[in-house]
Amino acid sequence: MSKGEKTPHSVIAVAKEDARFKAVEVRRLDGHVELLWAKELPAEQQTWNSFAIECGVATNADSREKTARRHSPAVVGLDSTGVAFYQISAPAVDDHEIAAIVKMQAESLLPLPPDQIEVAWRASHANNGNLDVTIAAARKEHLHKFAAAVKDFRPRTILLSCEGTAKAWQSLFSNRETQALVLSVGAENAQVCLVQNGLITRAGVLDMGMAALSPASETAALMDRFLHELQIMLTSFGWDGTGPWPVVVLSDGGEAIARLVEQLNAAGVSARALVADGANLRLPAGFGAKEAYEYRTPLGLALLALDRSSGALNLFDRVLQEQEAEKAASAWRSVALAGAAAAVMLIVLLLTVYFTDVASAKRWDAMARQPEFQASLQQQSLVKTVARNRPDMLELLTLINAGQNEGVVLDAFQFKKGQAVSVTGQADNMEQMWKFQANLREHKELKDAEIVNNARDSKTKKIKFTIAFQYKEFSKKEAAL
Repeated sequence: MSKGEKTPHSVIAVAKEDARFKAVEVRRLDGHVELLWAKELPAEQQTWNSFAIECGVATNADSREKTARRHSPAVVGLDSTGVAFYQISAPAVDDHEIAAIVKMQAESLLPLPPDQIEVAWRASHANNGNLDVTIAAARKEHLHKFAAAVKDFRPRTILLSCEGTAKAWQSLFSNRETQALVLSVGAENAQVCLVQNGLITRAGVLDMGMAALSPASETAALMDRFLHELQIMLTSFGWDGTGPWPVVVLSDGGEAIARLVEQLNAAGVSARALVADGANLRLPAGFGAKEAYEYRTPLGLALLALDRSSGALNLFDRVLQEQEAEKAASAWRSVALAGAAAAVMLIVLLLTVYFTDVASAKRWDAMARQPEFQASLQQQSLVKTVARNRPDMLELLTLINAGQNEGVVLDAFQFKKGQAVSVTGQADNMEQMWKFQANLREHKELKDAEIVNNARDSKTKKIKFTIAFQYKEFSKKEAAL
């Protein structure tokens, strides 16, 4: 999350894993974090747009609703396939200087030109005057395509899914270790993360998952291949198994992952399974450890988005800014083209009107000279005069009774063409009568509202009054046709 952005109180987090789209909405309320809903959709023959419609953050083209309902801000997770991680050591200097060091190191490490690569970095706390800096890098083209694919969610930010996995381990599965080698094994692949203080330092993806290691297809050769590829990845991380990095496997509590942990231990990798306990998250009824495991990645992403100081690696800040700038430029181009087209059409219209008016003026001049036309004009003038001087009784009654006239009761009103309209009524006191007079004077259709007479009734003690006023053209003497 960029500096200056407000931390949301609720967030929708979305990720794609195990060939399924998954989303949750999580909110922070009264010091607690609770899960509001969770949804998933098979990714086969579906798109991010169709899932956005399913989640209620986008509308179907055939829907009567043209705009989506208001919803919480969204965060979307990008799987770390296609993202390279590096770790370098840098002197403890300010961020500006570290950024320059990272840029120089990245250019030497990466196989592509700098203008084709997007880089994000994060520095650890200084130790003996040096900083460990984690770098994540990916092709800009890959990031732009992903951002375009998820645009219907209008994401506030796009984070790496492995960062969500690390946050889920720390918040939902962890026994409060500060660092660990975390394995999150899905159906089709396995996410491997080195996590320190809840943050990714290195990450990678193995293209084997529980579907290949299940009892139906389990063979010694497959497990040997899985362990071999895991060892190669750990070696690339600089992990040798002797440091303070316990190996934890996130689990749904089922037998399949329990067997995998046994096989890891038999192969010399000391590992243990962790099941989500939900202590840090209020879950709906029926949403247990198995469901928390299924939605571990979007849950972790949501918790990251709710955490102002998450420090998550963000490869998409510039990508989203560039897309917004392109969208604005495209809008201006559309406006300019529309304006140019409108200007051309206006010129054509003006020329057409001009030449049409010249011809029409000649025809009208000839018509106006005819006696029938002059008689018709006189008749229309007479009709307009009668209509202008005819009183609109409904409007007159509405104007008289408008406003706050508490205590005022009208008994009668008199009107006659060419004379002032008068109303007779009674009020509890003089102030009510004066306020009624003031309300009449506020209407531009009623002019010169004056109290003609007033007197207190000896029996009822009420003030009886008569007020006269001019009503439009009706009260003028020349209106008496």
